[in-house]
Amino acid sequence: MPVGPSHYFIRKVASMALTGFFREVHVIGEENVPKEGPVIVCCTHHNMMIDPAVLSSTVAYGRPLHYWAKASLFKNPIARKILLASGVIPVDRGSHDNQKLFAGTFEALAHGDAVALFPEGTSYTLPRIVQVKDGASWSALEYLKWIHQGGKNTNKGQELVVVPAGITYTDKSKYRSSAVIEYGPPIHLTDLKQNFLSDSEAETRAAVKSLTHAIEKAMIELTVNAPNWEALLAARTARDLLFESWRGVPLDSFKDVYQTLVDAFSTPWDSDPEFVSLKRSLITYHSLLKSTHLTNGELSHLPLSKSRKSSSEPVPPRLSTILPLLRESIAVLIRLPLFLVPLMINVPIYWMTRWVGEKAAVDEESVAQSKIVVGLVLFLVIHSFWFWVIWIFLAITPIGALIAAVSVWALATYHRRLIDDNYIRAKRLLSAYRVLVGVWGPQRWDLSLSTLTQYTTTQPPPENPFLKLPDSVKKALVRSSSSPIAPTLSTTGAAAAVSDAPTSAPKIKRSQRPPSRKLIRHLLRARADAIRRLAAFIRKIDDPSVRVCASGFMAKTFNPDPNGALQSLFDQAPGGTNAIQTVSGGVEAELNPTGWRSGKEVIAYLRSKGAHVGRILREGEGGEQAFQWDAVSSEGELSSPGSPDDQIRIKQEEVEWVVPGSK
Repeated sequence: MPVGPSHYFIRKVASMALTGFFREVHVIGEENVPKEGPVIVCCTHHNMMIDPAVLSSTVAYGRPLHYWAKASLFKNPIARKILLASGVIPVDRGSHDNQKLFAGTFEALAHGDAVALFPEGTSYTLPRIVQVKDGASWSALEYLKWIHQGGKNTNKGQELVVVPAGITYTDKSKYRSSAVIEYGPPIHLTDLKQNFLSDSEAETRAAVKSLTHAIEKAMIELTVNAPNWEALLAARTARDLLFESWRGVPLDSFKDVYQTLVDAFSTPWDSDPEFVSLKRSLITYHSLLKSTHLTNGELSHLPLSKSRKSSSEPVPPRLSTILPLLRESIAVLIRLPLFLVPLMINVPIYWMTRWVGEKAAVDEESVAQSKIVVGLVLFLVIHSFWFWVIWIFLAITPIGALIAAVSVWALATYHRRLIDDNYIRAKRLLSAYRVLVGVWGPQRWDLSLSTLTQYTTTQPPPENPFLKLPDSVKKALVRSSSSPIAPTLSTTGAAAAVSDAPTSAPKIKRSQRPPSRKLIRHLLRARADAIRRLAAFIRKIDDPSVRVCASGFMAKTFNPDPNGALQSLFDQAPGGTNAIQTVSGGVEAELNPTGWRSGKEVIAYLRSKGAHVGRILREGEGGEQAFQWDAVSSEGELSSPGSPDDQIRIKQEEVEWVVPGSK
């Protein structure tokens, strides 16, 4: 089932768009994709049309990938010709006959082609893979049945394999972030073929469920998965503090480093108030960073706590904020002459994509898609305009067209080579300016703690209407350490343990984002608090006797048992933690980490990957008296951001931050 020129054109455009948006798309495991023969690639799906673009642009040997589309799109003869030439396969979803449903897929596989599927069924933003549907398994096994029954096979009898793939985004909605795609070892179908071809319907369905479970397990091992939002956000903030930003993590190890931290914050220590406070502190800092549109990487280059190491106040002296602003201003001005021309040409793209991103911010997985589509269209329009300008200037001659095309290409390449360094410098300059304004501003600019509450929590995204999840899974994803009725890691499967838990996080109505100057002092204090608590946590677990939670595949990699058994930190849930839990049309992903690692080994591993553990410990010295989100008003009343007690109020806007025991 050969593809036409339109497929390669679309893939080239997609690759160009990805290059313009992402700093790097890093590929791992290319050797797991066969050079020829029928293949079904099963990939995670958490960033809408960006996922197939990443998949098609990185697949080994440049193999064309076929994708499914509903058969109704092929009714128009012209549309049908274009879609087929692009490698799109019609799927009649109304058919109850699998042989008819997958006829296009069989034809592609019979020619030795590769088909790419997204078994989760829809794109969504959640802390983990929550479902894998059976469609990919049915198509693979039905193909074997079709061949067994005499289907025409033109691929020289080559074996069909299923290759799992996982895409991990460092920050999927952010410009100049990175993506990591990893292809896992092929899943062979020989052992399942006999059961599927059996006359027993039960054995047939069992074979499908077994393959679906194998795909789900492989996809989980290729991506970062957390049991709930709390663990994911705490781990993300700890990662940024330890590595200054995601850029500090080697992309080859990004997934494993991130999963290590997620597992650490999934350890069931919620009875320890210090651990609960650490997670709350990290999430508060993360939320304030989002509210101020700053990043820890930008703040880490400013002399924040360094100049006040002996003081209990983490806000730097006013004069100390001038030098960073001057330093970053000079760095930007030195680079500006070399970057001025591409900057002026691309300003409309910067402005419009930022505006589109803000409008689409409610639905996170559509942000990058919107930015890339708008940016690509503007890129083509603007560079086409300059092509005509140069060509007209050269008297519209054939040699002029060649010079114009080369000039536009060189300009685009030049911009791409310089954008990362200039973008980082511009962000640092903006951060230095915002910190200076926030620190020099009067105290009355600061938000009161009662108003600040809405900016110290991060709300999960709206529910995806196409994602049908059991209530137990919904409740587990939004659990919080501060909620005594929320399900724990070892009770997720027990209905009684979650019967009273809310199915979604409490909604907080946010007012319009305030100017960053009103949040800067709060942000700097939150950062100091997070560093102190993280330093205390590192000291506590840096001990060979401390067991830290680990996902099953991480435990097998870093803490193998000599007898080959997985060392579990948890009691077995009813039916066993490895039992396949079925949901409508697929299997439910396991929510519980199932093993453990030594705390000392975890810290050593993070150090080996470049984590600034020593710096965190130095900045967190004296952190036993960590900042608490308590404030004393002029009349002596207490309040805490995020406190559930609605009766506690701040009576005046002016508040004074205090360290426990100082008053």
